[in-house]
Amino acid sequence: MRNIIIVAVIAIVAIGAYLWINAGSIVEQVIERVGTEATGTSVDVASLDLNLAERAAAIHGFTIANPQGYANPNAFTLDEISVEVESVSRDLIVLREVVVASPQVFYEIAEQGTNIDAIRNNIDAYQQRLGGGGGGSGGGSSSETKIIIDRLRFTGGQVFASGAGQEVNVDLPPLTLTDLGRASGGETAGQIAAQIADHLTRHVAETVARSEIERRLGIDGVIDRVRGIFGQ
Repeated sequence: MRNIIIVAVIAIVAIGAYLWINAGSIVEQVIERVGTEATGTSVDVASLDLNLAERAAAIHGFTIANPQGYANPNAFTLDEISVEVESVSRDLIVLREVVVASPQVFYEIAEQGTNIDAIRNNIDAYQQRLGGGGGGSGGGSSSETKIIIDRLRFTGGQVFASGAGQEVNVDLPPLTLTDLGRASGGETAGQIAAQIADHLTRHVAETVARSEIERRLGIDGVIDRVRGIFGQ
């Protein structure tokens, strides 16, 4: 019996050590998987630092690749995402604040439309799959851990727009989202990811419309379509 207890304790310690050491890589895999499903293109994380004692995390080198048919390798790059955790349980994770620092958006205009429109279409399709309860590992499983984000901020961003062989850069105004998932008592990682991506791509499109980037690039027609989408 004594030997069985010793083996059990060793096993528990080994499992705990594995989870502690590999927690970062596990979270990275979840972010990359859900993000790729939501946007329909490759999502990557360079590194993730976890401080479990202080309930904080920092994600470095977050990128969303461009859909096929666009020249730039990426549509979004983010230097750092810092996270403050309010509480964690088996069923619910509450994040007090998420700060996205220096997001860079590569807004590309091509014959088939813009890369941001293409990603938005993928997100819309993903949200419809989630709403229908079919497909998507971030979907409607009642046993999946839910997430609430009390406050999410995008700060210090820039939009690098290109088209017709020219480039224009504009500042991306700060964006703050609050109470994501709060009304429903928490939503899945896929649902939260789709909501954030939807808000951000809308924010980029509205910034482009206000800045009249297409006209500054010498491209007519796209700006009117974007304004029509947002009723501007």
